[in-house]
Amino acid sequence: MNLIALKSPSYRRYLIGSAAAVNGLWILRVVVTWLAWEVAQSATFVGLIAALTMLPTMIIGPFFGALMDRSNIIKAAYSTNFGMIIATFVAIIALLFNAVNPIFLIILAIYIGIITSAHHPMRLSLGPRLVHQNQISSVSALAALNYNTARVISPFIAGTIIEYFGAMSALITAIILYLPNLVIYATLEPRKLKASTEYQSIVAAIKEGMSFVWSRKYLRLIFLVSAVYTISIRSIAEILPVIADGTFSKGAGGLGHLAAAVGVGSLCAAFLKAMGTSERVPAFNISIMIIAAFGMIAAWILTITQFWPIALISATCVGFSATHLGVSFQAEIQADLYDNIRGRVMSLWGMVTLGSMSIGSLLLGWMADTVGVFIAGSSLVICSLIFLLYIFIKSLSLDKIN
Repeated sequence: MNLIALKSPSYRRYLIGSAAAVNGLWILRVVVTWLAWEVAQSATFVGLIAALTMLPTMIIGPFFGALMDRSNIIKAAYSTNFGMIIATFVAIIALLFNAVNPIFLIILAIYIGIITSAHHPMRLSLGPRLVHQNQISSVSALAALNYNTARVISPFIAGTIIEYFGAMSALITAIILYLPNLVIYATLEPRKLKASTEYQSIVAAIKEGMSFVWSRKYLRLIFLVSAVYTISIRSIAEILPVIADGTFSKGAGGLGHLAAAVGVGSLCAAFLKAMGTSERVPAFNISIMIIAAFGMIAAWILTITQFWPIALISATCVGFSATHLGVSFQAEIQADLYDNIRGRVMSLWGMVTLGSMSIGSLLLGWMADTVGVFIAGSSLVICSLIFLLYIFIKSLSLDKIN
C-alpha cells in the first residue's frame, strides 16, 4: 500500500491540520460560487468568479514558488492559512451589511486567488519535506485522499447549511476548520533547504525552474496533458451551480449533491491510488490515456444531460478521472525533484492546472450563455480528445523517463 508517509510523526500532524483546513476551503468555495449564482443568475458570471479564484496562480504562482524555495516554509504556511481566514471573515462582514454584489464577489475572488497562488506551492513543498524521498509518492496519494474526502463531505455539508441556516453559518464553519493549523504548524519539522552561497534574483530563480521543466521532454508532456485534462474535465466542476440550478432547478441542495457526486468519484480514485503500489508508475500508458478520454466524455455528458441521475453518475465519473490523472501526474513530477527547486517546479504545474481551470471555466460559462450548453460541451470534448491523441502520439517517442 502507498501509506508509507504516515510513518513520519511530523507528516501525520500535518495531515490532521490539512484535513480540517481543506474542508474549510471547500465550504468557502461552495459559498462563493453559490453567492455568485444567487446575485447574477448568470453562467458567465459564475464562470468568471471561478476563474478569478484560480487565475492569479497562472500569473504570480511562479513568484511564490521561487519564494518557497528560499523562505521559511512554516511562516509561509501560517501566512496562507491566515489569508484564507481573512477572506472568509470579510465575506461574513459583507453578508452582515448586505454588501454582497458582483463587484464585491469579483474582488473577493481575486483575493482568494492570490492566497491560493501562494498556498499551492507551499503545500506541494511542505508535505514532501516532512518525509524521506522514497515516501513522496505516498504524500501525493494521501494528499489526494485527504482533499477528495473533503470534496465528498464539504460540498454536501455546505449546501445543506446554506439551505437551512444560510451562507453566513457556512462561512463561520469554514473559519473554525482553519483554526487547528494555527497550533499544528508550530510542531512541524520540515527538512531544511541546502544553503546557497550565490545570490539569485527572483526572476533568475523562476527562469531556472522553467528551464528545468523545458529541458525534460517527459515533464513538458505531463504539463501539456495536465492543461488539456484540466480544461476539459476539471473546469466543469467549477460551473456546477449552473448545472444544478440553471439546468435542473434544484437550488443549493442540488449543488451540494452534484458537488458531492464529483467528490465521491474523486475519493474512489484517491483511495485506489493510496491503496495501490508505492512504486513509480510512468505517466503515459494506455490506461492513463483511457481514463483521460473517459473523463472528457463524462464531462460532456454532464453538460448536456437533462436527467438528474445521469448527471450525478457523470459527475462521479468526472471526479474519478480528474483525481486519478492529477495524482498520477503530480507524483511523477515530484519524484525527480530536489527540495531547492520543488517550489518553483510545482508552482509552474499549479500555474498550468489552475490557470487552465480558470480559462476553461470562464470559456465554458461564456459559451453556455452564448451558444448553449450542448454546443459548448461538445466543442470542448472534441478539441480535447484531439489534443489527447496528439500528446499520446508524442509520448511514444519517449524511450525512458527523462
